[in-house]
Amino acid sequence: MEKFIKTRINLLLFVLAGAMAIAWQGQAYRSIAPSEPSVFVSLDFERVFASLEERVYEQARAQAIVDSMSVTLEKKRLHIESYETEFELYEPGSEKWQELMQQQQLEVLEYQAQVEYRNLKAAREESRGMRRVYDHIRDACSTLSKENGWDYIIVNDAAVAIPEGDDVDMAMQISNRRLLYANPTLDVTDTIIEYMNASFDEMAVR
Repeated sequence: MEKFIKTRINLLLFVLAGAMAIAWQGQAYRSIAPSEPSVFVSLDFERVFASLEERVYEQARAQAIVDSMSVTLEKKRLHIESYETEFELYEPGSEKWQELMQQQQLEVLEYQAQVEYRNLKAAREESRGMRRVYDHIRDACSTLSKENGWDYIIVNDAAVAIPEGDDVDMAMQISNRRLLYANPTLDVTDTIIEYMNASFDEMAVR
């Protein structure tokens, strides 16, 4: 009798374990199965970036900073050149001539340091401007995706032609490509450009 009861209990546990496994598999399938197909669209990122009024503004802003620094540098350069006229007033090697030479050399070093700083400043401002525009492109893509029911916006690198010429590293060009074809009817490049330019114009008016 005791053996019979143990057998029934083991059978019951086996059936229960099987039922739980089936239920778990069904739940797991429901959790990963999409309720409907995902919506993919594509854009030509280079054309978006080059067509934005905000990008033009950022470039002009960075250039204005560099131009202002260049004006100061040009004045310093002319001042350094003016030493040549003063050199003619003194005997080469004299105490005053050597003093002027030391002053000129010091200003040359300062000038070179300021030129390097201007170049670094230009690169930094350009980088910051590009970052701001890129962040706003991502924001615009997020907003329009929610409005239009897009699940993914893919950068269409197939829109960029492979450079011509025999010296092109084709292996690298091919390995860097992720998209071989994109249906042009699902391209949202113009939509992104129009939305962002309109938004930028609205902010400029404010």
